[in-house]
Formats: sequence, structure tokens, C-alpha cells
Amino acid sequence: MNFLVGFIIPFLSFLLQSYPRFFNKYFGVDVWTRLTETDLIRKNNHKIPGKITKGFIIDGYFDYPPLFPLLLSFIPKQTLENIQGFVAPFFDLIHCYVIFLIALQLTNSIEISLLSQLIYMSTPLIALENSYLTPRSFGYLNFTLATYPLLIYSLDHKLIYLLIGYIFTTLIFLSHRFATQSFLFVVIFFTVIDKTLFYFLVFSAGLLTALLLTKRYYLRVLKGHWSNIYFWILNYKYRFSHQVRGNIKNKQNKDFVALIYSLLSKLSPIALLGINIWIVSAFVFFYARIKNIEFVPFNNPMFYKMSLWILFFYLFAIAVLSIKRLIPIGEGQRYLEMATAPSSILSAILFYSLFNSELKVISIYLFILLVIANLSLIVFIQNKGVIKDKDRTLNQDMKKMYDFINKMKLTPRIICIPHQITTMTLYNTKADILVNADNEKLMTMFDFYPIIKKPIEKIAKRYKLDHLLLRENFAKLKELEIKNPKIVFKAGDIVLVKL
Repeated sequence: MNFLVGFIIPFLSFLLQSYPRFFNKYFGVDVWTRLTETDLIRKNNHKIPGKITKGFIIDGYFDYPPLFPLLLSFIPKQTLENIQGFVAPFFDLIHCYVIFLIALQLTNSIEISLLSQLIYMSTPLIALENSYLTPRSFGYLNFTLATYPLLIYSLDHKLIYLLIGYIFTTLIFLSHRFATQSFLFVVIFFTVIDKTLFYFLVFSAGLLTALLLTKRYYLRVLKGHWSNIYFWILNYKYRFSHQVRGNIKNKQNKDFVALIYSLLSKLSPIALLGINIWIVSAFVFFYARIKNIEFVPFNNPMFYKMSLWILFFYLFAIAVLSIKRLIPIGEGQRYLEMATAPSSILSAILFYSLFNSELKVISIYLFILLVIANLSLIVFIQNKGVIKDKDRTLNQDMKKMYDFINKMKLTPRIICIPHQITTMTLYNTKADILVNADNEKLMTMFDFYPIIKKPIEKIAKRYKLDHLLLRENFAKLKELEIKNPKIVFKAGDIVLVKL
């Protein structure tokens, strides 16, 4: 019965994360990339496809971790399009239940386990990451299921922990690049802290297994991963630039997501606490350990390990947000997502201890205040950044444009501005789109991405383009300085221009 109770809060969390989809079904930039990858595998009888040419003007080979699109490929195309907004929240539901199980194992307390889930549910960072079709929640689930068993094995050498850690280490490689990258960093950290090669041996065993299971296909994934990092090493100055206007002042940039990232970059130590205030518990447990203070009824050396886990990613996130040269290894706040499980559990243990102390009344008021504040922030950002979004959504105007493109006699060759609508256009039309099929070909895109460096006419000539698809709320047609542009169709702020 206790194990069934653990599904209540994950279900509520699922509803909280997915309700915006009832108002804005097709939100998200990467949605169309994921649907395209899944469709390619589905059409290839649930196997990794060969060379990809259809729709991609810059062709290439599939180089994405295979497990997520492979699983989705067994869902019929139309069904997946209808439920795509609920996939990420579903995997996060499982993650939330795993947190219940971990907390129950560590404390043998149903109350703390449920409290851990409630805290996890009210973490803004989590809800916002799962607002569209993304493998992140799947990758983070595997990350937790790999990291926690390995850390507990370092304290209690039971073979079952090692086996679970090894299995999910392998699954990290096959599920998500960023989770894999983050896992490498935490492996290095605990290798240094514990002064043992144990973590590296498991990491290496997982990598070797991934290579064997995929018949060396994972080498292509690694190559693609490095190609993406190297591309941004060369272009880190333009990571958050406007494709047409280049580096503009933040107050000139009306994009809500860009505004949030700007705040995170400028005020990273404080802003990161805003999106996951629960990491403060790690400081308390860390301080208690170094001062030999036993302030909780269930003192456990694993709590110290978990505090190190949290603090590492908090400090690493600050470094990535503060040092521009580190931009190629990812958006800094995403590293903090790797610590949501331990921060939820430690916070639950801390508050439960305070509830049973002289600070009971104060701790109850503080807890309620934090939960309400977090939930309010989640709902506000969901409303502002998802429900009311126009820039990252397949809206009615875009559908009208796609209908027009699909009725054209010849197959158009299109450059999209902004670049973020490329895979949306590719997936929903018959057109050939100026976008890369794999990360290795990123190196050929310097002329037009991340910023446009050459005149549109020259780019059109090189790639034999005949149309430009432009969102004028992103950039005006006159800014592109095209000679005698001819608008062949317009829907709202979206224009199709003959080149």
C-alpha cells in the first residue's frame, strides 16, 4: 500500500507540467527535431537509418542517442503528434516516484518520502524543462538511477547497487547527450573526492557496453556530440545572438526565454536559487558534516555524499553561466537539473526534522511559503513562456503558410529565418530546408548560423535556394537587404519571399 501512495504526487506533478498543452498543443522548438528523428527510425523498421537526404539540404547521418526516438517510434505517427506534449512529463512522473523509493530506503519514512516528492514537484526548474517533447526527463531519470546506486555502493558494497549503477550508466549513453556529459563531470568529481578509479571503471564499462549494443553506432553519437561542442567553441560569442542583428542589448531583445537566461547569467548565484531554492539544504548538511553536528534523527553518510552531489552542480552551473568560454558545454542552469533529486530528498529530511523540533511553527510557515512561491512561479512562467508563446509555437498563421507551401507545384528550397523554425518547416511541409541532418555538418553553416554573415543572395546561390521563410516579429524583410524581394504569400507576421 505504501508503494501505491507514492504515485499520488507524481500524478499531480504530471498534471502540473502538462496542463499548458491543453492551451498550446504545439509549443517548442526541439519538438519537430525529435518527431523527425522518431519518424526516420519508424520508417526504417525501428532501426537507425542510413544517410538522411529528404528535406535536409545539408544531408548527413543520424547521430542522436538512439533509445528515446527508438521507444517513441513504436507509437503511431499521428498518435505521437497528439500526445507529444505529455511524453516528457510522463518520464518525470517516473523520476518523481524513484525519488520516493530512494527517500524511503534512506529514511524508512513515508512522510519524508512524500515530502521529497512534493518538494520535487514544486521545483520550477523541473516543470519548465518538461513543457515540450524532450528527452531531458528521460536522461535525468537515468542519471539519478546511475549516480545514486554508485554513490551508495561506495559506502555499502552490495553487488546489487553496482549492477543497477552499471545498467543505468549504459542507458545514459543511449538516452541523452547532456546527461552523459554531466555524468562524466560528476564521475570526475567523485573520483577526486573519494580518491578511487571505481567511478571511471563503471563509466568506461557503460561506454563499452553502449558501443557493443549499438554495433559501434555510438561512435557516431560521440562524434556528433564533439562536433556540436566544437562548433560552439568557435562561435561561443554568438550563442545567444540574434541571427540577423547579432549581439544586441538585452532590453532590445523581447524574447522571454532570452530574458530569463540573461538574468541567470548576470545574477547566477542568486538566480539559480530562485529556480531551485531547495539546494540550500545541501549547505546545511555539508556544514553539519564538517562541524560534526548531528542535527537529524537519521544521520547517514549518504546525506553528505548527496550534499556534495548538489554543491558540485551548483558551483559548476555558476561557473558555466559566468564564464563565456564555457558556453560550448551547455547552458549553466541545466547542470543544476542534475541535482534536483538529492536536493528534494535532503530538503525533505531537513524540514521533517524541523517539524519535530522547537522550530515547528516557523518551519511549517516557511515550508508552505516556499512551496506556494515556487508553484506560483511555475504557473507564471508556464503562462508567459508556454501558453502565450508565439515564437516557438506552430500557430494558425504558420499552418496556413505550410498549407500554401504544400500546394506549390514544385518542391521549394527554403532558408528559414529564424533558424529555429527549420525543423518545424521540414516536418510539416514537402519543402527542402537549409538545415543540417547531423552535427558534423554544423561546420558548413557559418554563413547563416548562428548569425548571418553573408548576403542572402549569395547564400541562396550557393545552396540553390528559391524561397525565404521569414517571421517578421523576429526580423523585418528590409533588414535582410534583398534586392527586389517578392512576397508570394503572407499569413500574419510570416512571409514567404521568392529569391
